[in-house]
Amino acid sequence: MKKVIETQTTGIDAIELLMDETLCEGRIVIPKMMVKQAGGVNQKLKAGKKYELMMRIAEMFPIELIETNENAVADNSIILEDDTPEKKQDYGWKTDCYIASKYAEELQKRNLFDVVIQTILEDGNVRKNYNETVYFLELMLKKSEEYYRIDDMTKPILIYKGDDICHNVLTVFAEEFGNALEQMGKNVIYFDMAKEPIGNVTRYMNQHFCAIIGVQSYMFSIKLSDEKHYIHEYIYGPKFNFIFDHPIWLKNHLNHHLQYFTVLTLDDNYVDFVKKHFKMNAILFPPAGIEKAGEEQKKYGLTFIGTYNDYRSQLPVIHQMNRSMRFFANHLLSIMRKNTWLTAEDAFDRTVKERRLILSENEYLDLFYEMRRVFYCVIHYYREHVLKTIVDNNIKVDVFGDSWKDSLFYGHPNVIWHQDVTVEESITIWKQSKLSLNIMSWHKAGFTERMANIMLAEAVLVTDDTAYLNGRYNENDMLVFQLNQLEKLPSKIQKLLSDDKKRSEIAENGRKKTREAHTWQKRAQSFVDFLSEIE
Repeated sequence: MKKVIETQTTGIDAIELLMDETLCEGRIVIPKMMVKQAGGVNQKLKAGKKYELMMRIAEMFPIELIETNENAVADNSIILEDDTPEKKQDYGWKTDCYIASKYAEELQKRNLFDVVIQTILEDGNVRKNYNETVYFLELMLKKSEEYYRIDDMTKPILIYKGDDICHNVLTVFAEEFGNALEQMGKNVIYFDMAKEPIGNVTRYMNQHFCAIIGVQSYMFSIKLSDEKHYIHEYIYGPKFNFIFDHPIWLKNHLNHHLQYFTVLTLDDNYVDFVKKHFKMNAILFPPAGIEKAGEEQKKYGLTFIGTYNDYRSQLPVIHQMNRSMRFFANHLLSIMRKNTWLTAEDAFDRTVKERRLILSENEYLDLFYEMRRVFYCVIHYYREHVLKTIVDNNIKVDVFGDSWKDSLFYGHPNVIWHQDVTVEESITIWKQSKLSLNIMSWHKAGFTERMANIMLAEAVLVTDDTAYLNGRYNENDMLVFQLNQLEKLPSKIQKLLSDDKKRSEIAENGRKKTREAHTWQKRAQSFVDFLSEIE
């Protein structure tokens, strides 16, 4: 037997549920829309999740519990069960303390507050943890940080979007992640930087959120007019910034040291770099892919959806550096070209050592930041080198976008140029591709959305190596090449293009593994789990 929650003009309200928890007993079916409107299941609570959620729903509108024998549960509903007796005994009292504080004002209006508090304390005596109960109850009643760590989990998630970088890729990330969080029952609101003045974000000051999320955003480094305090000191809740490049590129936006701030990065090495040099929390949290339904004819052989940037454009900038900086840059450039497996920071550290420099932490970061032009050169030198190796071996590549018109590849007999494409159109092209190329922007332990998208589209991913793949994917899931062994790549591509059976097997293997680990739904689940564990 199950009970289904239905809304009514008259019915049970939140305080009635609080005073009679037995109303919530049994299996309860709750429409997902109600769950979302109420702020989702509070994963911070170790007991009483169902009870507390039903109270929030009943706070919005009176409810009625209708008994049903139907076994089937609609896709748009969730089922919540009773806690085990052990869980209720060990943790239920903390939920009671939190609820008493949350609804204290309404309880006082109905002259029920003293009754509730007395019951909580008496139960503490029975459990023989009276002093612990008093201590925790006081924390809740005075709305301490411990209270808001629980309560903020029920608040909306604020996401910043609207950055038009890379054909709105960052906005697509924000919306895909937000949609996945909504599917989990979280209430998501967006601040669209493309439609509103940045100053309007002050309307969120002194409000609490389940999370505040930026996508390669500079919002967290914006200060108030006093030039001393950051706006986000007064927007409460854990804060997260997705970073999809080396952290050094965002050096000027990672100096704020906001409380409860975490960098979400696509590369394990960047996790270490942020923790070591910016003294911030960071976790490995690569972007996910988008899977489009339906079948498409594989009309492309090998595609590459990415921009062309001429590394030569940065050489004059390097040549204009002062003498010592120029020598350092040339030394670093030489090391990176000869040692393609080194991370940017390892190559930088080797250059510092070989030039016998002693740097303070600030000097280290300043010099590393100045060398970003070198990193840019190396990234795009190898992007060009990979493509040249392929097309010079009589393999055709379809490329997309106006940037290729200014490249040495434009007009090459094996390079087929197409108009620019949106993110959505890119997904279709990958579905129409037998193989598609990914060239890392020197993420030596990273995973990108392009990699996920290619595999979810059932194309064979052709990518340079990254430590992230170790133990997660193998040669049966994709074609991996080494930047220092490019001469081996053309024959491997040609072999797969001529073997439909093998190619299809690899594409399907890659799709299955990626679907299991790299969808936005998986990322949303991981994120909510992470939120619930923040102390």
